[in-house]
Amino acid sequence: MGRISRRSFLKGAGISALATVLSACQQEDIPMLSLVDEIGEPGTQIAIIEGCPWGPAVRGTILCLPQAVKSSSVSADKFTVIESKEVFDPDTSRHMLASAPRTVVEAVTVTPDGRVTKLSSRYILLTFRIQPDVGCPLCYDPLTGQSTRCDPYQLKIFLNAPLKTLAGGPMNGLAIDPNVSLAAPCLKNVDLNGVFTGPEGHTFCYASYQPQHPAGEKHPLVVWLHGAGEGGEDPAVVLLGNQVSSLFSDAFQSVMGGAYILAPQTPTFWMCYNENGDWSDNPGVSSVYREDLMALIQNYVAQNPGIDPDRIILGGCSNGGYMTMDLVMHHPGYFAAAYPICEAYLDAGITDEELHAIADTRLPIWFVYARNDTTVPPQLYAAPTMARLAAMDADLYSTVWPSVTDATGRLTGPDGEPYQYNGHCSWIYFFQGLCKDDATGADLWTWMSRQHRTI
Repeated sequence: MGRISRRSFLKGAGISALATVLSACQQEDIPMLSLVDEIGEPGTQIAIIEGCPWGPAVRGTILCLPQAVKSSSVSADKFTVIESKEVFDPDTSRHMLASAPRTVVEAVTVTPDGRVTKLSSRYILLTFRIQPDVGCPLCYDPLTGQSTRCDPYQLKIFLNAPLKTLAGGPMNGLAIDPNVSLAAPCLKNVDLNGVFTGPEGHTFCYASYQPQHPAGEKHPLVVWLHGAGEGGEDPAVVLLGNQVSSLFSDAFQSVMGGAYILAPQTPTFWMCYNENGDWSDNPGVSSVYREDLMALIQNYVAQNPGIDPDRIILGGCSNGGYMTMDLVMHHPGYFAAAYPICEAYLDAGITDEELHAIADTRLPIWFVYARNDTTVPPQLYAAPTMARLAAMDADLYSTVWPSVTDATGRLTGPDGEPYQYNGHCSWIYFFQGLCKDDATGADLWTWMSRQHRTI
């Protein structure tokens, strides 16, 4: 079996063993977050990133062997995988290399076009168990407050028992380069290369997605503003740091009838309120990025005639929820609706005039947060702001959770109960399409799909 091209190899990753992750590989335009060697070269591997509720995880890897092995000799128990990657050590406040085992739950041979096969092949797919504390390819640095791609990120593959070659002899060891190429099929058809400089001089990177539709059709634009940990100059971090990939999924796109997605990235933090970079003690004042971000959104709309200018929906979490509030209080007539999640705009700094801008223009706004959020305590942020908007008869909706727990049924805590996330992570419910209005029971995604600007 000869070397296969990047196109056919990535296309071949869409197999049943990783169907939820790799079905996107039936298309060739899969973002490669790193490319160590030519795909398919003997002795290489390509690791597959999945967007999960808690963030990104390496879900599996495809091994490219120097010769074909018999399918019947391949099983999960024959492989040991050690993940080695960059992490931040809180004890020394330095970055270091840490290693941990990955649990192989399935091992199968695959063909170059991506089908599980019972015939001999030189391609083996290993599928890993994933959970919130294992397999993340991003490194968060609390000193900078930002996440970056782990450098290095390695998977060391060991063989516990021989495989059988096509000729019938044993393959007693593997010589697989631990430096992986990383593919993100969950980001298929996403442009990660957007750059825009606003009139006030701030430059943003951004990711974007365009739905397929006939010429002349108009579709909504959903803007997502990330939280504090995803700033920088790498839009892939914006999309993977939270499960933003769900906005490109068939589920969300079907509800929206096909939506453009724009995910800008601040170079620092949306909550920066002066050019010195101060942000964490923002007293409830506007961002230095506000007008340049607004210009980016307007420019993107102007460059994409398929966007309906009356269906621009703005939202984000934490820092991004703050930025959502900042934009809609100062440009309420531009947007069709807003969905701030665990928003961090201090209510004490918001004037009645700013809230009247939302209420008086009848801008529909939907707040999401969890009561046990200790990172952005809702009693200082969203809750009093919502009360003031309600008193102004604003077009107001809300989903208030008691806490944030696993809703997939796959994760449990030590007590056997559903896994408990940090209470700040209420965006998890949004990306899973689980938010319902507390008063009416309306569904947030469906509500978004029906919003039209009326001004």
